[in-house]
Amino acid sequence: MAVNITRFHNVFLYQSHAHVPELLRDLGVLGRLDARAEKQLGALTTAAWLTTIPGGSLILLCCYASWASAVSSDVPFPGQGAQLLKNWFLLGLLLLVVGGLFFLWRARLKPRDLDNRRYGLARVLLQRLQVDLAPDAPVRLKLDLRQPDVREKRVRQDMVGWWRTEFFIDPWFLLETRLADGTFLRIRMVEKHQKRERYKTSASGKTKKKTKTKGFARLEVSLRVKPERHPGLGTLKARATNATRLPRRVELERVRVGADRLSLRVRLAGDWVAQAKKAPDDPETPAFWKQALEKDDASRTTTMMLLSLYQVVHYARLRGKRQSARGRRQSV
Repeated sequence: MAVNITRFHNVFLYQSHAHVPELLRDLGVLGRLDARAEKQLGALTTAAWLTTIPGGSLILLCCYASWASAVSSDVPFPGQGAQLLKNWFLLGLLLLVVGGLFFLWRARLKPRDLDNRRYGLARVLLQRLQVDLAPDAPVRLKLDLRQPDVREKRVRQDMVGWWRTEFFIDPWFLLETRLADGTFLRIRMVEKHQKRERYKTSASGKTKKKTKTKGFARLEVSLRVKPERHPGLGTLKARATNATRLPRRVELERVRVGADRLSLRVRLAGDWVAQAKKAPDDPETPAFWKQALEKDDASRTTTMMLLSLYQVVHYARLRGKRQSARGRRQSV
């Protein structure tokens, strides 16, 4: 299903149940819309400053010239000079108004500047999962590409120490599909954010507003299988915990194992990336990139979680086959 651009720019939500090639085409459209929005915002920002700064400067110069003429009665402004000063003042005021309009226009277009990581993560995961899906298997994909601090995502407001804090929960990513072996896969990501602000009065009596933000992401991967093909799966929680392999710095929060399903949930830092281009220990990696590459790689984490879960699934399936074979031999 093609992206309805007009509707998307009203809600910034994407939801589709289609095959991988169609979803990848839609994500390509979202990427191009985002790139165009970034160019528009950059042009509007440049235009706004190029009009606001000269306009404000002209107004200040005209005000200073008028004040200097008023306090110096020996050098009065001639009529032509006063008219010229007035014209320059009006020009500065016009530039200031135009700059303000550019800033307002930029603010209205700001929601169109999407978080590249979000549709980027969906694209990487679809490309990796494509080889493990049945040829005709559809994928359900939901992306909430609104800003994480919109009012609809705010769950409460409270004081944390001296900080007035707003708490946001953003369940922005959901991917569901059935793999080629019949296993049902579900990947979900939820981000939690805090916006804090407080006012502080300095020794000189000036009041300053301080703000800061913090947050993290929870990534969950779950599998649902047929219990008759995986007997005793519910007893393998310890094995699932020991089999879990994660990238460095990623924290394992929860392991759940049932008779027909199992899941892992991990915690990522708020500055996670969709896909790291180079490994931090690559000798060709420039030194100034190493710190950036230390960020949590969400796509790599998802892949490792899925492989860890499949180790337990394969163990349960193999054990079930052995038990069935042993039972047949005993019956003979």
